[in-house]
Amino acid sequence: MAMTIDSRFAAALLLIACAGFASPDSAVLDFRSTFSDEPLDVSPAEGETVTEAVRQFHKTAKNAYRGEAEAIERGGAIFLERCAICHGIKANGRMGPSLIDDAYLYPKNNSDKGVFETIYGGAAAAMVPLRGTLSQDDILKIMAYVTSLRK
Repeated sequence: MAMTIDSRFAAALLLIACAGFASPDSAVLDFRSTFSDEPLDVSPAEGETVTEAVRQFHKTAKNAYRGEAEAIERGGAIFLERCAICHGIKANGRMGPSLIDDAYLYPKNNSDKGVFETIYGGAAAAMVPLRGTLSQDDILKIMAYVTSLRK
């Protein structure tokens, strides 16, 4: 005996299945260039692993690494290697602005989302986009490190 599914039941199942894809919980926020306000493509670079922290950041703009000792330590090492030349060893400014005070060159940088957009997509002057040269996970760790330095 062949089993048939009532068309109304099938339609309901389809709606339930599709609801997960259309859910606001699964949507990625709109990330924009600090310099041009053009949309930023936050899809992973070739070979980049997308961690759960990155997935959650794309949805909420909340950095899961904030306050996490291991991430802060790793972020500090990356910062010293990649960022300190411009922003100073203690992130208090050098050729680039201080990252530990409230005097933001770009007002959007008073949020984690804005800081991410500036690091990932670059900004004016010498701040080149770090997309593809640093993973998004590493950018979140750098952000956690810099946040830990603020008074």
